Amino acid sequence: MVFDVVNHAKMPRWNRRFLNGYWIIAVICIAASAALAGVYSYTRSQDYPIALVGQFACWTCIGLLVVEAVLKLLKSWNDYIVITGGLILSLNLIISFPMIGPLITTLFLPILTSIFYFQGRKIVFAFFITLAALWTLYGLQLKHMSAYTDIDLFVMTIVLLIGTFLGLEVMKRGSDLMKDLRSTIASEQDLLVKNILMDKLAKTDALTGLYNHMSFHEYLEELIRQGEQNDLSFQLALLDIDHFKKVNDTYGHRAGDAVLKKVACILQEMVSPNDFPARYGGEEFAILFTETDARDALLQLERIRHHISAVRHEELNGNQVTISIGLHAFYKGCAKEDLFGGADTALYRAKHKGRNRIELYQEERVTLTS
Repeated sequence: MVFDVVNHAKMPRWNRRFLNGYWIIAVICIAASAALAGVYSYTRSQDYPIALVGQFACWTCIGLLVVEAVLKLLKSWNDYIVITGGLILSLNLIISFPMIGPLITTLFLPILTSIFYFQGRKIVFAFFITLAALWTLYGLQLKHMSAYTDIDLFVMTIVLLIGTFLGLEVMKRGSDLMKDLRSTIASEQDLLVKNILMDKLAKTDALTGLYNHMSFHEYLEELIRQGEQNDLSFQLALLDIDHFKKVNDTYGHRAGDAVLKKVACILQEMVSPNDFPARYGGEEFAILFTETDARDALLQLERIRHHISAVRHEELNGNQVTISIGLHAFYKGCAKEDLFGGADTALYRAKHKGRNRIELYQEERVTLTS
């Protein structure tokens, strides 16, 4: 059973850590055994323990170097090789210093290592190779020593069984926790997506996909606040489709909706990412230009007006629609009502002058016509 596929993919890094840990354990054991051998030789005038230290150091280094080499050759078996490396280290300790009975407990090392993989088959693998090594070692060496008896073999076998059982239970518990965590994360993600969708629905117009009237006013109020504090300038454009009632009356509301969608799509495509297009209501749209001055906004609106008037609509039997636009530049001290009033006045003037044109509200009136 895989505990976590994503984390398991990171196991090569953990395998390296395990091997580094084996080397550290080996160095510590070599240093400790050398120190004890030195004390033993000094107090009893015997050099035999020094030979044991050399034997342990030699075989441990050879064993770990072989593990390192095999690890590079058999990458698909890396986890099992690392587990086996722990067994090699443990066996070298027991074989080199069989007179130290407690060292037999180091046979737990491969089982402890296998638990980190959170895979039952690797824990079982560690148990069987450890059990096989224990019985083989006992039959070849340990049973001939007075420090070990058959009872020790039996007890150690039971202890390994218990350790393996606990390892499997830890893995199962971890797997259950991960499932609960995944379920919780999935629920939270689902809730987050729903909240995002609800927020989007609350802020956008269902037909055109542009921001709606409410979100437009929220953004406008924030721009005015920043404009008052930081002398930020921006422009408000109000756009109205000419004779739209006639479109609905002649071709039907479905055709009118199709026209609104196309006009909204053109607005969305032709404004910059920092501009704010919205459907203000009915056939009326609004755009807030935040990175251009009034002259550049006029030129950009002229491109939009020309593009919209050039589109032929299948829903209208190939006919076109035009838009009239009123533009008002924000200045410090300009209230929201005055800003809208100026843009609306300019729009009314564009309508009055024949439609399909742009009017800029200011003392020196600027007009762009078709």
